[in-house]
Amino acid sequence: MSNLEFIRAFASGKSSGNYSNLHIIGNKLLNYETVIAERIKGGISLNIRKYSRTTSIIQNLIKCNTNVVAEFIGKPANF
Repeated sequence: MSNLEFIRAFASGKSSGNYSNLHIIGNKLLNYETVIAERIKGGISLNIRKYSRTTSIIQNLIKCNTNVVAEFIGKPANF
């Protein structure tokens, strides 16, 4: 499995799982312990806060390969 495959599984509705430093917990995708995306009605809400270079790569994979319909900085509103 790759990061992209794991991200696509999250976007498709997978509600739990771990791959490398990525974790799915319910409707949230975490990189290490940071929520970087959340499934919401109509698509994906993406955390656009700047973190490490590696996290930026993950954020770009999400942005380019899923239906991002909203953005947030830091923690999602209902976290």
